[in-house]
Amino acid sequence: MKKSDLWAGIGMIGLGLCCLLAALLLDTPLDSVLCGLFGALTAPGIVQIYKYFMWGRSPEYRAKLEEEQIDLRDERKEMLRNKSGRIAYVIGLLAAAVSMTAFSVLGTLGIVSEAASRLMILFLAGYMLFQLAAGRIVYRLLARKY
Repeated sequence: MKKSDLWAGIGMIGLGLCCLLAALLLDTPLDSVLCGLFGALTAPGIVQIYKYFMWGRSPEYRAKLEEEQIDLRDERKEMLRNKSGRIAYVIGLLAAAVSMTAFSVLGTLGIVSEAASRLMILFLAGYMLFQLAAGRIVYRLLARKY
């Protein structure tokens, strides 16, 4: 493993500890978020440092990295990753459309307040428009590049 992996792990632990200190010393409504960030940054940092020292000079790990590089360049696997990304994109759009319909019905029936229902519908509509625009923009950029 590279030395930058070690420094990244140390940096993640440092940021996690800063979040914990901020949560303990400051009295803000974001204390729970800061504690969550502590766990979300510290645990992967510890794992990365562990991997650096345990797997850093191991021949098995080097073989694993070589196999991973081969898998990343495999055309069939690349095609499958592209196809799965496209399917996930379409499922996300369908889930947003179904959620918009469900919130509309819940708002009309009075189960959810009208204001909350309208806000959620507007958010999901904005999300769908963002997804569609991002998909088109990324496609055009890739079409120009290749």
